[in-house]
Amino acid sequence: MKKLFLTISILITSIANPLAAEFPGKSIRVVYNVDLTNYQDDLFHITVFVNGLSKEEDIFNLPATVPGTYSILDFGRYVKFLSAFDKDGNELTAKKISTNQWQVSNADKLAKLVYDVEDTFDSDNTENKVIPMAGTSINNEFILLNTFALLGYFEGHQSDSIRIKIDYKSDWTLGTSLTKDENGYFVAETYDHLADSPFLIGNLSTSSTTVNDIKVGMYVYSPDTTFNAANILKVADKILKSSAKFIGYSPVTHYNFLMVFLGKEDFLKNGFLGAGALEHSYSSLFVFPASQDLAGEIQDDIAHEFLHILTPLNLHSDIIEPFNFEIPTSSEHIWLYEGITEWASDIMQLRGGIITAEEYLERISEKAKINERFNQNISLTALSQNVYSEEITMQFLNFYNKGAITAALLDIRLLELSNGKRGLREVFLELLNKYGKSRPFSEKNFFNEFINITYPEIEMFIADYIIGTEPLPLNKYFAKLGYDYIYEQVSADAHPSLGLQMGMNNNQEFAIAGLSEECKNAGLAVGDVVIKVFGEEVNMQSIQNLFGRIYSMHVGDIVEITVRRDGNEISASVPLKQKMDKHVFREMEQITDEQKQLREAWLKNL
Repeated sequence: MKKLFLTISILITSIANPLAAEFPGKSIRVVYNVDLTNYQDDLFHITVFVNGLSKEEDIFNLPATVPGTYSILDFGRYVKFLSAFDKDGNELTAKKISTNQWQVSNADKLAKLVYDVEDTFDSDNTENKVIPMAGTSINNEFILLNTFALLGYFEGHQSDSIRIKIDYKSDWTLGTSLTKDENGYFVAETYDHLADSPFLIGNLSTSSTTVNDIKVGMYVYSPDTTFNAANILKVADKILKSSAKFIGYSPVTHYNFLMVFLGKEDFLKNGFLGAGALEHSYSSLFVFPASQDLAGEIQDDIAHEFLHILTPLNLHSDIIEPFNFEIPTSSEHIWLYEGITEWASDIMQLRGGIITAEEYLERISEKAKINERFNQNISLTALSQNVYSEEITMQFLNFYNKGAITAALLDIRLLELSNGKRGLREVFLELLNKYGKSRPFSEKNFFNEFINITYPEIEMFIADYIIGTEPLPLNKYFAKLGYDYIYEQVSADAHPSLGLQMGMNNNQEFAIAGLSEECKNAGLAVGDVVIKVFGEEVNMQSIQNLFGRIYSMHVGDIVEITVRRDGNEISASVPLKQKMDKHVFREMEQITDEQKQLREAWLKNL
């Protein structure tokens, strides 16, 4: 990667300050100019025009963390240089005082900052790599711009109105949820609004539709033309319409999907071991490998991200508004933001006729299996409160499993207590009606309020399964709907099982997340990093073939595994075991009238 720094600051300091000329009489303190016309050096060139800072307002911040990621990202790492100038072009001292902060001398004289930022996709900075949907990319065909990864704010001015000018190739298409003013500048009401508004620019396909009163736009970059905006919008059509029926009203006027599909080689080259999407108030940003097998996953992710317009984007705690970009501060209600949203994305498809009850229960079963790979001694609220802790960072993924199952059980309990008149959806909509984007609920009092607007019995549910760590009562609750639940049974599949589950640790290595007694007896433990199987290195390229080889073996055959634990390599010989099916649901042959009535209520929006 070429990095040309020497002449950039001289060239950019000659850009005229637009504050006085284009915003006369307006209290606009900050205008950003992002130059994307010269990207061959693989750098974002940023100029920040400043007006009216005091001498004490001398700290410029880039985020340490951002909403929806639940991790420390430290975007200041990617700034290659930063210079400060007064209105006459004289350089002021700008000193980096921490990973994400710069202090400017004589800030009352500051007219502009000039700095360059490396894109995160192919950065040399591989430690604590930023997930692709929260990152930035400069490519000959597209540019992905998460504003929070590039654009900072002055301490004490997070709530100031902001303008952004982006210079890019005239034949490229730009997608964002921000609107332009009469001077061609994008308008953000605050820094939080700016950080909530990513851009995708390039050779994009576009398409649009209207769902209820929401104008939906689709912007897609893909080297494979079958992944185009029109085709993806067709896939999303039923999801969007079903979501609108589930919500029952239009919480936003417009919404954009920004999607990047990369070739598998690009994914591996950039070291991405995961894909997905990140939600915003009026848009969501997706980064996926271009694979024909992804249609179902994209559909589910569209459902999840679109429903985030409900929470936390409209229903959220006062502890995350305004968001603390500098010091990671977590709400104890991430179970609500992620768990209920994941539940809603599944139950909405069931009630909209997109999936059957059997398919819905298969999803609950799969979530229950994944849940077992995580620490069962961490409650949902404790996980929420400690989500930034290094010890349990990757545990946050269980919000999409245990959190979603807990929401499903809460829905059944509410339907039962209300005689089928009011489930979790209806309570959720009541809360949304009371609160909203600019009316957060009390972090400390939310559980009490939830109990007050529902039923006294819900206090015990919250104590046991949200604040507490009691095992989730799938058998008891789904029996109320006329379904039997079997924890484990011998599988009809004769292929053997290795008896361990793997996930990605904080260093994006394959680590053991769950294991059988046979694996424990062989000397393996949760947290071990799997480095070799059959003597062959385990990585993204090899893992599919390695497990395909195991699939062709027999019960009792031995698999040699090498793991790393506390810096030491440990070898283990693991016997393959009989495959078992876990968390199985079956419809009861005969159900009572009470079960039938509750199931009928469960299958529809009330």
